[in-house]
Amino acid sequence: MLKLSLIVIFLLYVSQTYSQDKWLFVTEPFPPYFSDQLPQQGWLADIVVSALASQDIEATIEFTTWARAIRLLEKNKRTALLGAYFSAEREKIFHYSRPLANSFTGLFKRKSSQINYDGNLTSLQPYSISKGSNYIVSDGFSSEHNLAITVTDDLISSLYVLQLGRVDLVAGTKQVGEYWLNNHPQLQAGQAIVYISPHLGSHHLYIIFAKSAAHSEQQLIQLENGLNTIINNGEAAQVLLRHGFSETSIEQYLQFLKR
Repeated sequence: MLKLSLIVIFLLYVSQTYSQDKWLFVTEPFPPYFSDQLPQQGWLADIVVSALASQDIEATIEFTTWARAIRLLEKNKRTALLGAYFSAEREKIFHYSRPLANSFTGLFKRKSSQINYDGNLTSLQPYSISKGSNYIVSDGFSSEHNLAITVTDDLISSLYVLQLGRVDLVAGTKQVGEYWLNNHPQLQAGQAIVYISPHLGSHHLYIIFAKSAAHSEQQLIQLENGLNTIINNGEAAQVLLRHGFSETSIEQYLQFLKR
């Protein structure tokens, strides 16, 4: 009788474990795509959480600095990382999902500053440039060793030291930098900052899993199945609609997500 009871308890435990699968994502706030300050933590976070819910997976997102997020994933202390750019070095240790969004990286300057940037990286050699720790800007930018680059914890910090006049430029993601400049209290009180053309790079955003984690390949498949499910059942379109996407932009994004 005791043995039978133990078997029943074990089966109930296993059933509960698998029916309540929980994933913990980690990332840095990256508005307007995702942030703990946005409704449903942002439209891209909402897409991912909805996709996994369709597979009976409960997903939560922890927001921290980018460098810490990478370290936690490398050490298998989180399930996955949301919003990574691609690099050949990262691909050696991480599995990449399908592309989830597009973004541009480039340079921010003080509006009052005269910067002679012609799209060639050598034209940046006279200037001091700040960027966030472990940020990918572009392949060329990373390999140009004659640039005076300093590192901060995140894009907000880099933009702040730019406002203070401690650097000449900031390298970062256009959409995110413009969001912070328009919405972060620390940055709204300082000097006017503008994004300058041309872009340094264009990037897709991905979810990545550590290859060293035991179930990472299976988890990637579950994620991809979830994305397919919400695309096909119309839930993805509903998510985008509640985040203010137009019908045209919804159709364009869903075509992008199907690739």
